[in-house]
This record gives sequence, C-alpha cells and structure tokens, in this order.
Amino acid sequence: MDAKVAPEHLRRDAVVYIRQSSTQQVRSNRESADRQYGLTEQAAALGWPARAIRTIDEDQGRSGTSAVHRHGFKKLVADIGAGQVGIVLALEASRLARSSADWYRLVEICVITRTLLADESAVYDPRNPNDRLLLGVKGTISEAELFTLRCRLHEGRWNKARRGELTRSLPVGYVRTAAGQVIKDPDRQVQSRLKHVFRLFARLRVARRVLLTLREQGLKLPVKVWGGPAHGKTAWRVPTFSAIMRILHNPAYAGAYVYGQFAYDSYERSARTGKAKARVRSLKDWPVTLQDRWPPYLSWTDFVKNQQELRSNWYRRDSRGAPRAGAALLQGIVYCGRCGAKLAIQHYATKEKRSAAYVCCRAYREEGGTTCQAMSAKPVDEAVGKLFLRAVSPAKVDIALRALAELETDRQAGQREWALQLQQAEYDVQLAKGRYEAVDPENRLVAGELEAEWENALKTLADVRRRHRDFERQQGVELGTPGDYELIKKLSGDLESIWHAGTTTMPDRKALLRFLVKRVHLDGVTEPGKIRLEVEWHTGAHTAQTIDRPPVGVWAPRTPERVVERIRALRSNCTLAQMAQRLNAEGFRSAKGKSFAAHTVGYIVRSRGWGPADGKRRETSRM
Repeated sequence: MDAKVAPEHLRRDAVVYIRQSSTQQVRSNRESADRQYGLTEQAAALGWPARAIRTIDEDQGRSGTSAVHRHGFKKLVADIGAGQVGIVLALEASRLARSSADWYRLVEICVITRTLLADESAVYDPRNPNDRLLLGVKGTISEAELFTLRCRLHEGRWNKARRGELTRSLPVGYVRTAAGQVIKDPDRQVQSRLKHVFRLFARLRVARRVLLTLREQGLKLPVKVWGGPAHGKTAWRVPTFSAIMRILHNPAYAGAYVYGQFAYDSYERSARTGKAKARVRSLKDWPVTLQDRWPPYLSWTDFVKNQQELRSNWYRRDSRGAPRAGAALLQGIVYCGRCGAKLAIQHYATKEKRSAAYVCCRAYREEGGTTCQAMSAKPVDEAVGKLFLRAVSPAKVDIALRALAELETDRQAGQREWALQLQQAEYDVQLAKGRYEAVDPENRLVAGELEAEWENALKTLADVRRRHRDFERQQGVELGTPGDYELIKKLSGDLESIWHAGTTTMPDRKALLRFLVKRVHLDGVTEPGKIRLEVEWHTGAHTAQTIDRPPVGVWAPRTPERVVERIRALRSNCTLAQMAQRLNAEGFRSAKGKSFAAHTVGYIVRSRGWGPADGKRRETSRM
C-alpha cells in the first residue's frame, strides 16, 4: 500500500476511468485498452477490495477536448463531489481531460473531497503542494500535446491540399482509376445528363426553371450513393432543387480542384452536435483553386459566370433577383431617382385587382424617417415596355430566329436523353434475362428471385417507354424547317402583339426586358404630377422620359352618373357578371374608358354602400 492511501480513502470506492478518442482507436488500439482495464489490479494492490472497484468506460470513442459530450466524465465528477470516490485511476492525465479547464476543475473538487489521483507510475494527493504542482504540469502537457498534434495535422493537410494531392470524395460524373487518376464516368448517360443540366441553365439562367424543365421532360438525375452496400455507386433519382444546386455550385465540374470553400467559426456551434457552423466563402477567397486538374463538363469561365448568375438571383438589396410572376415588370431592376435605394414592390391584395406599386421605404425602415416616394407601377411599366419594344425592333427577326433555334436544340437534347434512358432500361432487361436463363431451373429458390427481378426490369422498361411517348406528344412536331423560319420572319414584325399576348407570362416579359435594360431610376416628387424615369441600358446608354402621374383623390376620373343609375336599376335582378355583360352590350364604359367586368361593378356597388348585389345574394341562397 502507498503511504498516501489512508483508511478514509479505503472506505470509499476506487474508480478506473477508461477513454479513447475515436472509434478507430477503440477497434485497433487493443493494447491501450488492456492497459487501462489493468488499472483495476493496481487499485486492488493499493488495498481496495474487488467490490469497491468500479470502472467507467462510457466515453469510449469520444474526444477529451471538452466534457460536454462525455457523460462518463460528468458522472465521475458528480460522484467525487458527493464524497463517494476515494481514488481515481487513469492511464495518464490525457485520458481524463485534454482541456485545462476540465482538468483543474477535477483537481479542485478532489482537493475539497480529499480524493486521490493515480496513474501507472504513482499516486498523487492534490492537497500536497508538490503533487499539486506535478498534476498541473501533467495537465498542461496533455493539453499542449493535443494542440501540437492538431497543428501538425492541420499544416500537413493544407500542404497536401495546396499540391492538389489531398484525396477528396468525387461528385457524380467522375470516377478514380486504380492509378489514382480522375476521369469522367464511363457511363455516357451520366455524362450527357450533366451536360444537359449545364446547357439548360446557360439558357434559362434560373435553377428552378431548370428543375421544372427536367420534370416536364420526365428526366432523372444521377446521384452518388453514400453509405450502405451500394456506397459509391450511381443511382437515378427524380430531380430536386437541392440536387441541381449542388451540381451548379460544384467547381469540380469545371475541372478544378478546390479546397477551403467553407470557413468555420468556433464561436457558433450546433446545439445538437456541438460542431462549428460553416460559412461559405466567396469564390475569390477560396484558399486553394487549381484549374485543369481533370476533364471538365464546362469551362472555368462558364462556371464563374454561373456563380454570378446564381448570386444575382437571390432577393437582396444588391441583386436583382430571378424573374417572378408578379405584376410589377421592373421587379429587381428599379431604383429611386432621389436617394438611389432599390425600390420595393407593394402588391394590393384587394378584390379590385389593383396594379402593384413601387415604394422607396429605405429611410422609413432603417433611419426612422418617412417614405421617400411611391407610385403606381402600371404607367411606368407601360412606358418602359414601349421603350424596350422600340429599342429591340431592329433585331426582331434575329431574336425570333435565335429563340426558334434554342427551342429546337432543347427538343433534340431531350430526345437524346430519352434515347439513353431507353437504352439503359433495355440493357437492364437483357441483364436480368441472362441471369435468369443461366440459373438451374430446378433451383427454384434462386430462379424465383431472378424471375421477379426480370419482371421488375420489364415493368420499368414499359414505364420508360410510356413516359417517352408522353414526352414526344408534349414536344409536338419538329421545328426549324425552312417553312418555320419564313413564318417566324413574318410574325416577328408584330412583336408588340406577342409582348401583350395573354399567353406571354410576366416572367417571360421580365426575362426579355433584362437582356437590354440594366436598371431604371424613378423620380415622382421633383415635378408635381409627373414621373421622371431614366432607363439605363446594358450598352451604357441612358434614355430619359417624363410621364404623367395617374390622378388620384378628387382629380381621379369618376364613374358617370348614367352608369351608376343603370347599375342601381339592374342590381335587383342580375348578378355582378350579368350586370357587367348588360352594361357592355349597351355601350357603357368605366371611368377610365374600359369595358366592365364583375369586379369593377362590385367595386361601384360596395363603394356606394349598397352591399352585395341582390342577384349575388340570391345565388348564394340557392346554394
């Protein structure tokens, strides 16, 4: 027995604390584990009976840098604080803690409860000055040792990454040969599908539109399986937005080796895992960027251009955002002509379907001031639309022919992708058939399983063929014939009708407008009753124009009294839709000179306090 072990220590338990830092060490470093479990014999040699010796090994595979996730260490500290432990045995100080904060807290509690600490070489009494000094040195060395190992591994990893030799997982579309060389996936369908995604984004410029196009074409995306028996293999999945974004953001498809895309902040950690949160660095701040390391799917210039386009599609103050389906034509490219701030879009959710408005509320939102200016979007959009049509008129035929060529290119690309998908499904059927025919028919256990696989492959092939027929039916006839080009040349002279057509959506108009217009500045305050707009084109030219502000309040046009009296007479027998139809047939017009609709008649009825029309009330009672 050691002289430091007193009877009061023997009346309490002896605890052997066992820990290794990783699961790999737990599996491989068996000698270290045996040495730690062998400390129970040392506790017995010091005088503790077998029934009073406990082992705490709950923290196997957990790092000693912190006690947050070490439940066994927390239990040990609690038992020491309760006065239940006489001695704590560990192989060395690093087994108990790699952090000075946890180590000194443990030593302080041992001082208060008169608990001893021991390793293979000696027993230490924390109340003894010499032992206390020695324990402090051991704890400091343990922490410094881990810090030194981390620095060494960190610098080694970065040096290897700077040479492009640090092995990283490859995205789908790439494989590594036995010699370590990175090449494209030999599967041509995988290569073609990835090129199709980049080709669609180069034309559509919006990731979500790429997703919708792939869904409309019925095409799947290749993904790499992580974990499980199929780890590292390629599977085909229905396209998702996150999968498309991973492809578009990955620099590996540009043939570049990149390391350090993410920066980690140790002060912001996940509440669930305790790991530091990652922040994406901008492309110019990537520490390691080595181009032309393996065969690319697109050039580095195109990749950089795609990143700029994806960033500009975000809805922030410094970007225009992707074209949306809202009523405001200048969404994302309109600015205040007085303070230079980006104008917000305000939509009125009313039954009258009023147009959107452009509002400058930067001073109100950030400085506690008043709204700078606000104006209806409709007259501004009409004026800018006319300027756009006037500017694009010299290139009408060229734009139309380019649009037709892109449409035909997309159709042909879709056909190629479907041909590859059909070829793969047919190969799967032949493979399953060959496996079934090669098995002994008498072995029904195996033959039955292979027969089911063959039937599933046949069903998949039939499904692919059916979806292929649906795709061809949706695509229609082939485009790009000489007759189509002649027809396009004739129709392109009436581009204004196409712009105002009901089949042309607002995202289409906004996308077309952004090809020529960079931004628009509005000033509706300097000149009363007027709105000054200045269009900045991508060519660097500027076009200024002043339009009338729509009259409001007492100056706004009012519904003629004859129309009001006629509505009063019709409301007892007609619904809102019937009244609008009767008024249009009788030649009446609204205050703005337009034909009537059900919602405009309803506004007149409600604004005069007449309540809902009698016909509308009667229809409701019938229901």
